[in-house]
Amino acid sequence: MKSRNNKFHAPGVDLEILDEEHSNIQRQYIELDDAILHGQGSPRILEAARTLVQSMLLHLTHEEQFQKDIAFPVREDRRDAWEKENMAELLQIEAGLKQEEVYAALRLRGFCKGWMREHRGVERVEFEIAALAGSPEPGRAQA
Repeated sequence: MKSRNNKFHAPGVDLEILDEEHSNIQRQYIELDDAILHGQGSPRILEAARTLVQSMLLHLTHEEQFQKDIAFPVREDRRDAWEKENMAELLQIEAGLKQEEVYAALRLRGFCKGWMREHRGVERVEFEIAALAGSPEPGRAQA
């Protein structure tokens, strides 16, 4: 899913990169879902899950950096707690995948489905508000 003329930038990470990561996460989720639903076997399911969990961990790290770079003002405490919870869950899932636990892949599938639904819409609005609040010119956020 391509972003619409996205011009909100911060040093190191911008919304365009985050949007690309969202698209990759969604594609990787579909690959995991297909592997599970079509019974492609444990090795393929675990491979798809490992790829997805790594992408999600990287994405959450990028989001955190973006928020710090733009001094993200919207609901910081609540969002920080939510992100820490998500990170902890993903790290537990990652540990299970390292132990070749197929159940961890099923857990990731459920987690990711809910995360995509809740995360993307809320994040887009919050980042645009934060970027506009600190923007000296239309379409540009300051670090």
